[in-house]
Amino acid sequence: MEKADRTISHTIVRSLQTQFPEDKIVSEDEGQVGSDGDFEWWCDPVDGTRNFIHGIPFFCISMGLTWRGSPVGGVVHVPAMGQTGLTYHAIVGQGAFKNQNPIHVSTVSQLERAVMASGLPYRRKEIIGDILGDIFAFVTTGIGLRRTGSVILDLCWIAEGKFDALWDRDISPWDSCAASVILFEAGGKISGYLGEKFDIQQTRIVASNGILHEEAVSVLQKARKTTMN
Repeated sequence: MEKADRTISHTIVRSLQTQFPEDKIVSEDEGQVGSDGDFEWWCDPVDGTRNFIHGIPFFCISMGLTWRGSPVGGVVHVPAMGQTGLTYHAIVGQGAFKNQNPIHVSTVSQLERAVMASGLPYRRKEIIGDILGDIFAFVTTGIGLRRTGSVILDLCWIAEGKFDALWDRDISPWDSCAASVILFEAGGKISGYLGEKFDIQQTRIVASNGILHEEAVSVLQKARKTTMN
């Protein structure tokens, strides 16, 4: 698997270097390439590694672009779904698409009718109480809880209305950069756990169709207070 990650990462980075030699490129597997500039690429060669290993089609390749730290474009390719794979893409101000078809978030307005996604961070032993507290808080609202194993795919599925919201932690910029643009352009919203303005350096995020956002953040805030007490 490490060999596959490195091979895909190397191919992506070299292609970007050829096409955009003045841009900085940051890959989960290769680190930083190029000098600092206004434009930065954030690449995840395989998100959903365990799914990939086990032949589960919920994994993807992600390339996001920031300008002076703000996400402005993104492409997410899901190679094992559909006859030739699926590609989500967006540029700020130009809408979000799956292949060539426009996508938009759901219109679900009640949390108890929502389908939410979440993940389980690799380093979860020390924070298992917080994780279980969050799950309990959301499950008791009546939501349908799902886990794909790929936060990037989860965000794209909110963008096209399959999911309605998510919360997740241990997020890296290469996880959120591309998918955040796709979600924003599809009409959704993403923020920190407490509702703070989104930044790709945030490690804990809440994302939604926008309608459910304040309620989802409120549930997390209440869960935090409960676990602290």
